[in-house]
Formats: sequence, structure tokens, C-alpha cells
Amino acid sequence: MTGTARQGRSALRRAQREALMGVLFAAPFALGMLLVVVLPLLGVIGISLTQWSLLDAPRWVGVRNYTRLAADPAFLRSAGVTAAFTAGILVLNISAALALATLLNAKVRGIGIFRTIIFSPVVMPVVAWALVWKFLLQPDGAVNAGLSRLGAGDANLLFTPGTALWTVVVIEVIKAVGLNAVIFLSALQGVPPELHEAARLDGANPWQVFRRITLPLISPTFFLVFIVTLIGALKLFTPVYVLTGGGPADATTTLIVYMFKQGFQFFEFGYASAVATVLFVIVLALTTLQWSLRRRLVFYEG
Repeated sequence: MTGTARQGRSALRRAQREALMGVLFAAPFALGMLLVVVLPLLGVIGISLTQWSLLDAPRWVGVRNYTRLAADPAFLRSAGVTAAFTAGILVLNISAALALATLLNAKVRGIGIFRTIIFSPVVMPVVAWALVWKFLLQPDGAVNAGLSRLGAGDANLLFTPGTALWTVVVIEVIKAVGLNAVIFLSALQGVPPELHEAARLDGANPWQVFRRITLPLISPTFFLVFIVTLIGALKLFTPVYVLTGGGPADATTTLIVYMFKQGFQFFEFGYASAVATVLFVIVLALTTLQWSLRRRLVFYEG
């Protein structure tokens, strides 16, 4: 009986030590989340309930900033710009990345060089990339001169309200598509080739093979890429601001650019924090919705 009790106490102490080790290993992550995510988020929500210009003490206004947002045409316009910008990034980036990954999956000599070329824009500094494109797209720049020779006249793609947003979308897709292409390539290389061979023997054409076999098997990767690209597009700031500053005529003023202007140009930090809180809620809601639909959209083997 004494031996059994001793074994029980030993097992209890071992379990306590393992629990303590688990807490110690998790503590840095939990502390980091608390300091870097939770406390700043609570701080932003608190500031959003005040009127604060940094030059005086914050003054409590409750939900007045949020009611102002609902009636602010500039905010509503920036929300529409953000929706169009995000949709353009998602469609072009993911479709181009999947097409490039399919091409890069070919077993031909020298394919590694093309993979490097496709991925190289990803590692370029964002500001340098945007500045180069801004220089090329100046009214007297190389792109506009080339379009003029082709009969397009003075296109001024980056400085015309009707084309500025989509020009920024294309520039960002060229910059970032290589990362998603590499991710898709890794997924494609994990698809068993015998499944493709069996489908071809059964008479399936390439599109049927891709839609019925390849796409379901890479759906977990597709789901991941979609979420990461969506969140990245919603919070994209640097290339938009460097290329256009939100112009012309607010045609590229996304929510995050609008937030920046309210905070650091007009010094309305309470109002800017309200915009940031709304953007956080939008990202959280879209991510939660996608996560809840993953069982319907994602195929898992086994």
C-alpha cells in the first residue's frame, strides 16, 4: 500500500513538473501576445472612445467617433476602395500564382532559373520597388512613352482616378505573386503523380484532371494562401502611400491610408483609432467566416 502511495505521489510530482515545463515554454509566447497584440489592441479601442490630438489631454467622447464614421462619406468611399483593391489583389494574385506554379512545376532544364526570377521581386525592399515603379509611371516616364507609341495617348495610369487603383493592384501583384507561387508549387509537388496518370487513362482532359484531382488535393494550401493574401491586402499601406499617397482624388485611399491621414496629417488620433478598430473587426469577421467554412471548402485526405 505504501509503495502504491509512493508511486502515486511520484506520478503526481512528475505531472506537476510537466505542467510547469509546459507553462514555462508557453510563457514567452503568451507574454509576447499580451505585450504586442492584446494591450495595444485594448489601447487603440480605448483611444477610439476619445478625442485626442496629442497636443492636449484625451477627452472622453464615447461612441461619437463611430457614429461619425457611419456618416462620413470619405470613410465610406475609402471602404469601397478597400473592397475593390482587396478583390483585385485576391483574384489576380491567386490566379497568377496558381498558373505560375503549374508552369514552374514542369520538369524541364533550367526551370530553377525561372523560379528564382519569379521569386526575386518578393525579396526586394518595398519602398525601393514602389519608387522604381513610380518613376517609370511618371507622365514623361518609360511606361507612358511606350503606351504613347502604341497609340494609347497620354495614359498616365498612376495619375488618373480611373486607372490609379488598378495600376497599384498590378504593381503589388507583380511584387508579391512569387511567394504564393512558391507555396502553390510546394503543394503541387506533393500531389501523387499516379493519380494524374490514372485520370488520363480514364480519358480525363487536363482541365478535368486539375479540377477534380489537383485542386481538391491542394485545397488546404489554397485556403491558407487565400486567408494570408486577404489579410495582407486589407492592411497594405507602404506601396499605396509611396506610389500615390492615396490620390489622385482619393482614388487609392484605402481604409489604412485613410486611418494614417486622420492620425498623422490631421492629428485626430481618436478618430483614426476608430478607423483602426473597424478595420480590425472587418479582418476578424472575414477570417472567422472563412475558418467556419473550411470543412466545406477544404479537402483533407483520410
